[in-house]
Amino acid sequence: MKKSKRFTSLSVISLEEGQQIGTVKGLIVDPASKKVAALIIEQKGWFKEQRFIPYHKVHSVGNDAITIEKNTCVEKAGNLSEIVKLLKDKIGVIGSKIVAENGTVLGYVDEFYVDLETGAITGLEFSGNLFNSVLKGHAFLDISHVRTLGKEVTIITDEGVDNIFKLEGGLQETVKNIRESTGQFWDTTVQKTKELSTSINKKVKKEKKTDPGPAAQTNDIHEDATGNNEAEQPDHKEVVQEENPVEIAVPASGDNNSGKDASPPA
Repeated sequence: MKKSKRFTSLSVISLEEGQQIGTVKGLIVDPASKKVAALIIEQKGWFKEQRFIPYHKVHSVGNDAITIEKNTCVEKAGNLSEIVKLLKDKIGVIGSKIVAENGTVLGYVDEFYVDLETGAITGLEFSGNLFNSVLKGHAFLDISHVRTLGKEVTIITDEGVDNIFKLEGGLQETVKNIRESTGQFWDTTVQKTKELSTSINKKVKKEKKTDPGPAAQTNDIHEDATGNNEAEQPDHKEVVQEENPVEIAVPASGDNNSGKDASPPA
C-alpha cells in the first residue's frame, strides 16, 4: 500500500530495454471501480508528449522507481479513449469534500492509499470539520465505507462514520470508541468518586474505634503522674538542692567577740 502522492516523480524503467522512459506526473482514478486506471507519464526530450501506462501493465512499484516489461507498455492518448475520458472528468479525489449519507460534513480528503498489486484504492486520509471539533490530526477511512467518489464530493455511508480511525502518533482509535468513552466519562468519574468517598469513610470509622482519643490519653498521663509521685519527689529535692545550694554560717554561743582582736593584759 502506498500513498498516491508518493507515486509522483518516480522514474519509469523498461525491463526489456533497460531504459528510463520518463517519470510519473500523476494518477488517473476510475471512480466507478475505485481504482487507479493509469499513470500519467512525462517523457524526456524537447518534444514532451503526454503518455499513459494502464495500471494493469505496471510490473512493480518500488520506493524509487516503477518498472514495466517493455517500452510498448507506454501508450498515447489516442489509443486509450476511456482513460482520456477519465482524465477530462478530473476526478482527483484529493481535495473533495467528505459528506455522510445523513448530510454530515466530515472534512476534506488529503490523501488516498493505493494497493500496489491491483491499483485499487484502499482508503482515504482526511481532516477538517469533525477533527477540528472532536479530535486533532488526520483520520483514515477504509474504502469499503465509501459510497461515491465524486468530482467535488466524496459520499460515505452512515456506518462509515463510526469506523473512522484517527491517525496521530501511531494511535488508532475509532470515532465510535471515542464517542462512547466521552459519553461515559462523567458517569465513570462520579462512580470513582463515590468509591473513593466510601473507602475514606470506612477508614476513618476504623481509626475511631481503635484510637482511645484525647480524653483517654489525658487520663493515662494523670495516672502516670500520680502513680510515680512518691518516687519522683526525692529526685526532685536532690535536683533543687543541686541547682540552688545555700550555705548558712551559724556562730557558736559565747563567741560573740571571736571576730575582734584580743586586748593585751594590763
